[in-house]
Order: sequence, then structure tokens, then C-alpha cells
Amino acid sequence: MEPPQPAAAVSQASSHFQLEPIPASVLAEKEACRRDAAAKLGACMTGCAVLDEHVLLGGFERGTVVGISAEDEEMAVQLGLQTLAYSLCHGTVTTGLVVTPKPASVMLAGLRDAVKAELKTRGAQDGRAKPRLRECLEKVMLSCVFDLDGLWEVLADLDRPGGSEAVDQQDEEPPEQEEKAGQEGERATIEVEEIQDSQDDDDDALSPIQSHSSQEQPQPQPHQESRPKQHRPGIILVTHFSSLLTSLFSHREKSAAHSALHLLSSHLRHLSRNLSSSPLIMLLNSTSSPALSGPTTTASSSAPTAASPAKQAPLDPTLRSIFNPPLPPGYGPYSIRRTKPSFGLVFSQLLDLHLLCTHIPRTKSDAEAVVQRLVEDVRMAWVVEVLLDDVGVWEGTRGVRMEREQKWTAVGVEGGRIKGAFEGVETGEDERFASTGEVRVVRGFGGPRV
Repeated sequence: MEPPQPAAAVSQASSHFQLEPIPASVLAEKEACRRDAAAKLGACMTGCAVLDEHVLLGGFERGTVVGISAEDEEMAVQLGLQTLAYSLCHGTVTTGLVVTPKPASVMLAGLRDAVKAELKTRGAQDGRAKPRLRECLEKVMLSCVFDLDGLWEVLADLDRPGGSEAVDQQDEEPPEQEEKAGQEGERATIEVEEIQDSQDDDDDALSPIQSHSSQEQPQPQPHQESRPKQHRPGIILVTHFSSLLTSLFSHREKSAAHSALHLLSSHLRHLSRNLSSSPLIMLLNSTSSPALSGPTTTASSSAPTAASPAKQAPLDPTLRSIFNPPLPPGYGPYSIRRTKPSFGLVFSQLLDLHLLCTHIPRTKSDAEAVVQRLVEDVRMAWVVEVLLDDVGVWEGTRGVRMEREQKWTAVGVEGGRIKGAFEGVETGEDERFASTGEVRVVRGFGGPRV
């Protein structure tokens, strides 16, 4: 009987897959080159000066994964769509992708309103606003998904070589064809494709504009080769992400769900770092809060499955709002806000940058009205703060990077756009905190930083 040779067999099998160690200096140089290239593409601004300049310190950097958690999830959607509309109107990005579990008509209406508001802010007249509106809408792809598997299909199509070539054809549509196709300037011209679980073998259906343009407006092959990278989206919005996570944890075992999210986290970072467009990926999330959180309620009624056993445990520092300090002795449960992002660390592990949008009383008198439960008399403001910043602000030099964690500002929604909440907050450097000092929560917090 011949003796077994397990060691030799293993050595022979693994000899073809040996990984040589890579010096840290090589990885650091590669990362610096990547971030330099992303900086040359330009940051994606929200269009709210106080948020872009004093909280984000220059806007959202390309090639990153950003999460926005909001008490009213529609606030997160509006901030994401406003960022997309601003970037399209100013030419920072050439194409965008919106992935949503909501009906297409709802998202199209929100996108159209966001672009309209941006064009109005830029002073576009009615004669030029309609063609510009149609032009911006034609640059956005929309995919409706119902679970995380559908999201995977959309992301896989982005990483497939030549998977969306027809977007170039749509962007190069002749003016006379555009006029014929868009007699109604306010009618969205985005072709919508719903991606279901049964469409695993339908790879070409993932690009909505592809099916529309490949049939009606074919282009010569030499012309397509002249713009080989334009089809890659510069911004990818995934709306109502908590709905996708709820579905995931409802239909899979906990360990399998966490494994799927770990793979998704790696793939999102791969796309943001390696696609030619260095896309900004935005995941729009809701918040959750215990029943004892008083008048403050959450837009999402479903508590995250993964976080429900730890409701009474202290929040992780990367999930705690600066307006959510630990409960001091002698104070009742209504004296503290306990709002936190839905799914907590399960969600934040996907992100490079995490923003939290919460409602707080606008002034001291409004905070007192909250204590007295005079909810109908309370004026509220939105506070946008940075919970997590793993990447820092890239300045192209070595040394300590500026961090955005715990920076915040107060904003409001006016005329369909997110603006500074107080008069004078966006007028200049000297006045940027002139009114924010009046922002108060129940226990008296206020000022530009806590």
C-alpha cells in the first residue's frame, strides 16, 4: 500500500495561486493616484452652500460610498436627487443611475421636480428650461428592483464590459430627433425596466436606455468607439435601502444575510474605486427609534431585525448623534432623542461617509413646546450631521486629513430645494453661524459644534 501524499498534493494545487506580499508603499501610492484622479473629475455638490462648504468641506468626493439616514426617508431621497440634479445641470457628471424599490412614476416625478428646481435656481427661462429638463432626464437610467438580488443584477451590469453601450447613442441623439421625441418637455423620457428574480438570464434588460435607443436610433460603430466610457454613471442612487435590507433579513437566515451584505460591501467599494467614471454611490436609508422616544417618530415603522436585540445597549459612537447624548440620572425618557440609523452597524459597514438627517426644534421656544407636547406649535428644522467619515478630505498631500465627523448644519426645504434653514446662513463666511446658534434641543444643545 502506497503512503498518501497530502502535502505534495496541496503544494502542487496551490502553487499556481501564490500571492506575493505587496509593500504598503505600493498600496499607498496606488490609493493616492486613485484619489487624485477622482479629485480631477470634480466633487458632487448638493447645491446647498452651507452643507457643501461647511459640513462636507467641498462636496461629496467621487469614488466613495455615502449613506444618508433620515427620520423622514423622503428627505434622504430629496437630498440624493438634488445632488444628482445639481451635478447633471453643472456638468459634473454625464449620466446617473437611480435604483429603487418604489414605483417608477414616483421617482420620475421627484427627479423631474429636482431638475426643475435646479434650473430655476440657475435662472433658466421657460424657453430653455424645457429642453434642458429633457436633456437631463435623458441622462438618467432608472431601475426598479424588489430585493437585494435585483440590486445585484443592476450592479453586475455596470461591471460588465460593454453592458450599456447604448447610453452613448442616447446622449448623441440628433437635435431633430430630440425635438420629435420630446414634444412635452415635462414628460420623462426614461425607459424603465423592472428587474425581478425571474430575470436572471436576461442580461440585456438591465440597461433601460439600451432597449430604447438600440431599436430606434442605431449609431455607426466608429462613432461608438469615440466615446467608450461615457455610459458609466457618475452617480448611483439606491433609494429606500432599508426596505431592501428588511426583505433580506425576512427571507434569509441571519448568517446568510450578513454574508450577503459583506459581499455587497466589497462589491460597492470595487465599483466606486474601479469603474472608469469613479461613481459616487449613495445609499438612502431611514432611521429607527424606541417607542419611548417621545414626539419624535421615524419614517420607517419596521425595526431592523439585526439590531432589535440590542435596543437597550449603548449606541456605537459612529451611530450616535451629537444631539443624542447618554441619558443623565434624574431625567425622564422624553428628555433625550434616541433616533439612530436603521440597521445600525449593519448599514454603516457599507459606507465611507455617513450622514444623519434629524428633525429638531428650530428655536428655544420650540424646544420648550416639545417638552410641553404642544406639537402643533413647534417649528422644526432639519439638522444634517456627519456620523462617520472613514476617508477624510483629500487634499493631495501627505499628513493629517481634515475630518468631517460631528460637523453639522441646519437646513430646510423651500421651493422644492434644500437650503440653509436660517436667513444669512449662506451669505458669507462671517455670517455662516450667525443664526445657527439659536438651534436648540430639549437639553439646551446648540452652536455650530457640540
